[in-house]
Amino acid sequence: MCGMCLPHCPTYQLYQTETESPRGRIALIQAIENGRIKADSDALLHIDHCLGCLNCETICPSKVPYGDIIDDFRQQHSHSLPRPLASHQILKLAATPGGLDKMSRIASKPLIKQLLKSTAAVTRIPGHLLDADSLKLDSFYPAVNTPRGCVSLFTGCSARQNDAATLYNASQLLNHLGFDVSIPEQQNCCGAIHQHNGQQVLAQQLLADNQASLEHDSEAILYFSPACGASLESLHSLPVRDIRSFIHEQLLSTPLNFSPCDAPIALHESCSHRNRLKSEDLNLRLLGHIPELKIISSNLPTLCCGAGGLQAINYPDQAQAILKAKLESFDLTQSKVLLSDNIGCSLHIKSSISAYNPDIEVLHPVSLLARQLIALDN
Repeated sequence: MCGMCLPHCPTYQLYQTETESPRGRIALIQAIENGRIKADSDALLHIDHCLGCLNCETICPSKVPYGDIIDDFRQQHSHSLPRPLASHQILKLAATPGGLDKMSRIASKPLIKQLLKSTAAVTRIPGHLLDADSLKLDSFYPAVNTPRGCVSLFTGCSARQNDAATLYNASQLLNHLGFDVSIPEQQNCCGAIHQHNGQQVLAQQLLADNQASLEHDSEAILYFSPACGASLESLHSLPVRDIRSFIHEQLLSTPLNFSPCDAPIALHESCSHRNRLKSEDLNLRLLGHIPELKIISSNLPTLCCGAGGLQAINYPDQAQAILKAKLESFDLTQSKVLLSDNIGCSLHIKSSISAYNPDIEVLHPVSLLARQLIALDN
């Protein structure tokens, strides 16, 4: 209860009220649990505004497990927490294998997409979620030369449609490093969005389902999103790895040739990367394989982008206000690429970044590496 976390909390910075801070939320939770106040809409709203960025945990001298406290509270009060229809549907579809991918394919059809965009104020479905990737993925990509191993890619609940290019780019890199790449069809959501939206039992079931479907002879199961990784790494029986870390290690022993990067690149690092996985300088180590690369950093590196899983749908005004502050912390006039290591952040950033630079792309760090690859067989 010391309050050291307040300046590091994105919602406290936005609202400047105690009830929108970690300390204030813990006080509200204690008061509700002790029966001193009712769990009415005002109290629940303040607590539920939390983005789960965990900046507060990193600064807390008492090591308060704030994320667990919020997750447990949402589990107990999920029936009373306000949720738009879009959130309910996304949680439902994400729990079904291929559910969100099917939704993206249907929603991206021109007439349906136009209808959904015209009713976005009511449905709260962000327009960028309707932009399915046109790239169709194979289930297997063979190594360029004699294979030295086989790895599998974790797609989660939406990457096949919303981030197919990154999956393909990663396969290219891994093939040139000597790995066969498998993209298993039967995969489930990692459960992270369910865990943080009051559905912890379902989140554990999804993890168990993934454990059963991903158990085979791969040397490693590689994930792209730190938010997924924070859940998947609890599956200790599986060789789960961050793809950035895996590729970086392989490049140290089997160097590839990359062309120099002639323009500055902006880098956004997710809260999951910094505060859940505690990956520190992993992005910079991976990108260090590209010659002459100049990184544009945020002058507010610990500020959340506002996505917060489904929070960009649950509280769009809050999410956009925080995203505005985040994007303004970069000098985006210099760059045509912004790197983002987490799919939730990337989709959220795409919703607004054109206002700061209409020519800028949002890429995963692995995609930039693949783009700079000088393939010896070309």
